[in-house]
Amino acid sequence: MLGEMYSADEILKHIQSPNYHYYLILDDNHNSYEGFIGYEHGYEKGTTKLHRIYLVPESKGKGFGKSALEFLKEKVWESGDKRIILNVNKDNSAKKFYESQGYTVYNEVVLDIGKNFVMDDYQMEYLFHK
Repeated sequence: MLGEMYSADEILKHIQSPNYHYYLILDDNHNSYEGFIGYEHGYEKGTTKLHRIYLVPESKGKGFGKSALEFLKEKVWESGDKRIILNVNKDNSAKKFYESQGYTVYNEVVLDIGKNFVMDDYQMEYLFHK
């Protein structure tokens, strides 16, 4: 399943979309890449969807995730969207991290993603306030 979700063709589709953006997460102190973030403006009216945020395991707990989400908030605000949504697996400890950054659960879903795989997720959101 990962091979399909992260295939060259799939990533190319994202890169060619004017609303989909990828950024690498850089550690300026060590001149190394620590992960990446992928999001899509206008996923729904007034809403940006955070599709992907990944860090190498050694980078967790060092502020890179928090910085990436702050960067995302700036980009979303600049786009005019007022809401960020994401899906996180119910067994993923990242849920607590998102909550610590102001995200709240607004729904629970079980999504059939094919080939006998399902995603059992929380849907979370961050709302901008005026």
